Amino acid sequence: MTSGEATIVPITVTIGGRSGLTLWAPPWEDEDGEEWQGFLGDGTKVLLFPNARDLADFIASGEENDLSDHPAWGRVMKLTPDDLRPTTDDVYNLDQVYEWAADEPDPATVSALANVVDMVERIADSCDDGALRRLVGSTPEYVELVSDDVSYQGKDGRKRWNELGDVIAETWERALSRVDSWLRWEGDFAESEVETETVWERVGALPIEMVFDDAVYLTVRGEVDGEPAFLGEDGEIAVFTEPTDLARFCRKAKEHALVKLDGWNALAEASDAVFEPEDSYDLREPSSDGADLLRELVAFCDLEADAADLDDPIDPDRWADLVAEVETCLYRP
Repeated sequence: MTSGEATIVPITVTIGGRSGLTLWAPPWEDEDGEEWQGFLGDGTKVLLFPNARDLADFIASGEENDLSDHPAWGRVMKLTPDDLRPTTDDVYNLDQVYEWAADEPDPATVSALANVVDMVERIADSCDDGALRRLVGSTPEYVELVSDDVSYQGKDGRKRWNELGDVIAETWERALSRVDSWLRWEGDFAESEVETETVWERVGALPIEMVFDDAVYLTVRGEVDGEPAFLGEDGEIAVFTEPTDLARFCRKAKEHALVKLDGWNALAEASDAVFEPEDSYDLREPSSDGADLLRELVAFCDLEADAADLDDPIDPDRWADLVAEVETCLYRP
């Protein structure tokens, strides 16, 4: 896809058991209408670094590279190591292709596989590797995979998915070999690993578990305009008992406080496993962590209850009253 603005993004490439960080310039058109794309390279190879610090040091060195003339290079030179950590959308695991091909063709699996194949074709184009371009870009099963309207559902879809798996089994080792021949690994990859941003770090929220006397509920907690917010609105919080139901709601629902988060759309293609709770709060009895959450719940639900007296020692009866009042604000969509 050609971008209206020339940009450069950090990406992670995993191949042969190693993960490296580099920069990719997605396709853009210059003022003459000519399309360009490229990677951080030395004229012959794509450069890969073990972490954002090493990448930042290379950029700061001012060493000439294949992106030095890119319109956005000046902005890249001002980025910090934190800015150079790729998001989960920009992670390309070439080693995982076999595993995805053997899995069920759910949207997340198909999307991940298509993104990797598409990136391999971009490497072929940027490195002018005709053999790799023909292998990936001219194979009907790969072409169909990266198309926007592909579907592997139903009897015919399952047949095409199996055919794609056969093609991968026959050709992917050759693709890996061609890609690896264009990579130059810079730095000590035995000592450090590439740091990537999780989906939830990008969103600015976390799935949480709340344990009550008679139920265990899942929801999402984040911050909107500097204030704690939950998956709900108008004094109500949507809760679920299964991560799959939480995932479905987060992907589709639009009427809740957390849609204001800039990264919320990143959940649209996240797998169900991403929605497993990362933090658990046992509200059956007083605790300092539970008290912090209760204060936030009371404030978000705009309850009249006073949660200011939850400091140690916490009165068990007062605790039970607050928990019971918060439970009245929970609903299951």
